[in-house]
Amino acid sequence: MGFQLRKIGYFLTMSILLWTMTAAAAGTSPPVQVRDPWVRPASRAMNTALYLTLRNTGETADALVGARSAVARAVELHESRMEGYIMRMRPVSRLPIPAGGQVTLKPGGFHIMLIDLQQDLQPGDTVTVELRFEKSAPLTITVPVRQP
Repeated sequence: MGFQLRKIGYFLTMSILLWTMTAAAAGTSPPVQVRDPWVRPASRAMNTALYLTLRNTGETADALVGARSAVARAVELHESRMEGYIMRMRPVSRLPIPAGGQVTLKPGGFHIMLIDLQQDLQPGDTVTVELRFEKSAPLTITVPVRQP
């Protein structure tokens, strides 16, 4: 019986150790990284767009599913695309980010819309935005306001 208790104790100790190491490794670096964020200047009550590159350093695909910011009444993911000779913009519910890959949000393509600004955004200002992902933890970024 003493041997069985030692086996159970060893198993529990190893399980806790493995769980702790896995949790620590998962928390060291977010799998999605943000590069070169910027937002266009705009006046209060207007809309503007935020652009950036999202790099997925993880081994599984993820997706940007939303964002929020105190500077806007609403924040939405959008895509601009040419339809014939007309540029159309439409909301999207998610933006896939492949494992080991990246996606660039840029003028004329995918972007984050800041709708009904609660304050003026002038060049040199910064905006705090929380990005929400399907799998990764939310990521809060500070974005400079600048001209394209």
